[in-house]
Amino acid sequence: MTRSITARSLYDDLHERLKLHWVQGEKDQAGFSITPDDLTTRPAAAGFLNLIHPNRVQVLGWEEIRYLDSLQGDEMQATITRMFGAKPLAILVGDGLELPDQLLSEASGTHTALIRSDIKAFKLVDYLQYYISTALARKTTLHGVFMEVFTIGVLITGDPGCGKSELALELLNRGHRLIADDAPEFTRITPEIIDGTCPEALQDCLEVRGLGILNVRHMFGDTAVKLNKFLRLIIHLEIPDPNKKVIDDNRLEGNTSTLEVLEMDIPKITLPVMAGRNLSIIAEAAVRDFMLKMKGYNAASSFIERHSRILRRQSRKISS
Repeated sequence: MTRSITARSLYDDLHERLKLHWVQGEKDQAGFSITPDDLTTRPAAAGFLNLIHPNRVQVLGWEEIRYLDSLQGDEMQATITRMFGAKPLAILVGDGLELPDQLLSEASGTHTALIRSDIKAFKLVDYLQYYISTALARKTTLHGVFMEVFTIGVLITGDPGCGKSELALELLNRGHRLIADDAPEFTRITPEIIDGTCPEALQDCLEVRGLGILNVRHMFGDTAVKLNKFLRLIIHLEIPDPNKKVIDDNRLEGNTSTLEVLEMDIPKITLPVMAGRNLSIIAEAAVRDFMLKMKGYNAASSFIERHSRILRRQSRKISS
């Protein structure tokens, strides 16, 4: 189903936060809409009055209203007719200003909603742009358990039965937080940020084989659950094939790679699941090492450099 924003859905979502007052327009979901395709074309989805490249949501502030008032009768009417001719989703008047009579009369019988707000117009533009881009941003659902470990958003993936939920339960016992189990939803909200959330039906829940559905909030408290987190790292659990000999195991760097999520390469660490391994401690160590790499420190590179220094020192002693 195609995601879209109508004037009514915009009003329902933002009327409390932006102090919106519905002045005129159809009360149902009929009328014009904004779809994800509108985010990739000119003009912008929301912005101040623009007659050359009209926005889908036109915002009028003090300067725009003063400009309209400065126009002569016929010129003002022609300008307002031109505004509605572009079929905007809605026209928002900010700064607590009243809507001009010509605007009200022109809107009669159209699909464009008229909304006013007591908030400054520039704040309306900033928030509307953020709201529209987030609501229509590209989304995807991945199978796994999404958690916050040491403030880092970590997605635990792996084949069924590899121990994802058991690892999540151990991490919860160690003070980390659950965001979503089984089907976390990810949204690319900026060119470099993917935000992960939990579907409403799965909130606070974790499925553990043999125990069924557990309510994490009730078991561990409110601090054990988080609404959302940016995806930074993927920990993939893999059960080694006993009939396959591992020959590409990197003893220095570990089994690291990347996974493309919404056209972004997310670092991925593969951990073999074997008897006797404490995966919760290993997962914590993987996250700590990842955090060090984000700060510019690489333990493997440091080890190789130290080894090279020792070899050069020994070589000088032999030559002398």
